[in-house]
Amino acid sequence: MIGKNILIKEFPQEINLTGGKLDITSIGVNALYVVDTFLICHKFYGLDDFFDIYSTNTLQSLGKFLSPGRGPNEFLSVAYEGQYYKDSLNTYLWIKDGSLMKLVLFNLTESIRQQKTILDSCIYLSNDCIGDSFIFGDTLVSIVNSSYNHILSTYDLKKDSLLQSPIIMLSDPFKNVGAYLLNMGNCLRPDHKKFASMMLYFNQINIFSPQFTDVITLSIYKPTVPIKEVSLIEERDRTWYFSDIAATNLYIYALYINHPSPYIHEFEKGVEILQFDWEGTPIRKFIITDNIINFILDIPKKCIYGFKMNEEIYKYDISDYL
Repeated sequence: MIGKNILIKEFPQEINLTGGKLDITSIGVNALYVVDTFLICHKFYGLDDFFDIYSTNTLQSLGKFLSPGRGPNEFLSVAYEGQYYKDSLNTYLWIKDGSLMKLVLFNLTESIRQQKTILDSCIYLSNDCIGDSFIFGDTLVSIVNSSYNHILSTYDLKKDSLLQSPIIMLSDPFKNVGAYLLNMGNCLRPDHKKFASMMLYFNQINIFSPQFTDVITLSIYKPTVPIKEVSLIEERDRTWYFSDIAATNLYIYALYINHPSPYIHEFEKGVEILQFDWEGTPIRKFIITDNIINFILDIPKKCIYGFKMNEEIYKYDISDYL
């Protein structure tokens, strides 16, 4: 890849946000998503089903879906990368089970209507499709965090075959086997034009071009910490710089926590949500006193939802900044 690095030391605008705690209980929540008028609480371990779904209009519960198990409408794991689409009747989500290696189309609207999980299609995948997966028509793009590489592969779902040799997106030159230094969270721009990723153990955001030929790296507040320096630190002692990322067609938002990982469960400091455009230009940062570790944007409602380690969910008004 051809790349350029931008050092971002400050933001043109700093906004202090104060949130309100929501009367929502989702035991075991690990991630939040907003799809149309639905707030989805994703529980990675499937405790009392994988999805708790609420209305963003009323915040009332709409049901629990995607049960754990090996049955035809059950899952051993659930991965959702924020991709959905709508027709005149329903809203559908692409869901991947990386344990059973299946890709399903979850009919969200009909599931809520019938109060049971409704799947409109199911595709069984080869082992070439491991990792975070994104759908582009008949093509599945997978991003895999291996031991010392970050690898991208493209797969033809109709022909059931790889489209090209895997691409190494990022690589640890010291090949620290088992270190997983390059852990990244990935997000796709809604118009499918670009990818962005945040790095867990490095103060860096990456913006990838559509064909992954170019990359812009953003070093936050100081030059990116050298790989060698991080590799010498035990995993339990490494700093977590970012914990989540989200995107619109105009902007990238990244949750900057800058906190030592062994104390993540005693996380009592405030955080920042950093906003950039897709060329890497800093726009503003939102300063949040609550110690949230995950967030999602709700553009129609002009707000941010975030949750803390104790699973309390908060809502922040950003109507003046959209």
